[in-house]
Amino acid sequence: MLRARFRLPAIATLLAFSALLGACSGDEGSPAGTAEPVAITDVSLPPRPFQLGVSSLPTEASEDAYGEAFALAGQLGEVVLIQRAPPWADFVPGGSVSPRTERLTRLERDLAHQNDLHLLLAVDPLQPADRGVLAGLPDNLAGRDFSDKDVRASFIAYAKYLALNYKPAYMALGVEVDLYYTRRGDAAFRSFVSVYFEAYDAVKEVSPKTLVFPTFQYENVLGILNRAAPSQPAWSLIDRFQPKLDLLAVSTFPRSAFANVQDLPGNYYDALAERIDKPVAFFSVGWASRNGGTEDDASQVSFLYRILAAAEELRSPFLVWFLARDPDVGPDDGLGSLSSMGLYDAVGRPKSVLKVWRNYLARPSP
Repeated sequence: MLRARFRLPAIATLLAFSALLGACSGDEGSPAGTAEPVAITDVSLPPRPFQLGVSSLPTEASEDAYGEAFALAGQLGEVVLIQRAPPWADFVPGGSVSPRTERLTRLERDLAHQNDLHLLLAVDPLQPADRGVLAGLPDNLAGRDFSDKDVRASFIAYAKYLALNYKPAYMALGVEVDLYYTRRGDAAFRSFVSVYFEAYDAVKEVSPKTLVFPTFQYENVLGILNRAAPSQPAWSLIDRFQPKLDLLAVSTFPRSAFANVQDLPGNYYDALAERIDKPVAFFSVGWASRNGGTEDDASQVSFLYRILAAAEELRSPFLVWFLARDPDVGPDDGLGSLSSMGLYDAVGRPKSVLKVWRNYLARPSP
């Protein structure tokens, strides 16, 4: 059981959960299926301008559960998000790719192929609980940042490895990078931007069709992530990645700023179209189906309608819902609203929001 692990802050916990998979034992068997039928495209409906996807986060740390997560992703859309920190030690100068990394690469490629999924790979070097600190550094690199030559070399080499071995449709080099600026300041951020540029070129060298970008936390960019202490908008940070920015990708979890979905301004996402002459993608989104101890399916449904409408208006290339299924945790395990953000509950029962998702999925995809 993994309940003891769910004591970290919410997003950190879930992403650490995914990282455990590289250490899982057992055979690489075929993924278990689910009872939910695959959505059938209705060619009589108008096409949707973007692809739908979910993350690869499983309900528990086992290969069977990981296979089930990919199988479910294949039923819920065309894109699967794989997000994790680099295995730094494998890619530092003089290092070598570990059998664990090689095995995970084979497994994920096979699962994506079996389930007809486009890959959205996210190299997330920052701790989700503290975006000012690099995640998972080995002891000999502890406390360093992107000004360190070995950290830089490892980040670039891992990005190139992923591009060469996965040939993903999309690759995020850095997740919610605006929060790194917020936590560490301009000098550290400049170091990251420079290593991003080098990693961008390395990816394009071996996989020129992969679309490459960092991601930004939309509520933080607006300056409203912390409702108790609003900050200045951070739109200018996006421009610092030009011209090596194939699209603008944002994560958005408005419950951090608005207690009720009805409080979201009608033009909440309009600013995205005004800030950049590039496609705007929704890298990771969600709203909980539980508000405190009260079930609130209606708010989750309402938010999904809102975000689908925004993605359609923006002609987004993709929209990824953060969780396909709620994690199997107790009510006091520290996940907060994330524990009920799935399209299914923890035992696999569909929520009201799933019908809206499937109705949209039935429209022909690009």
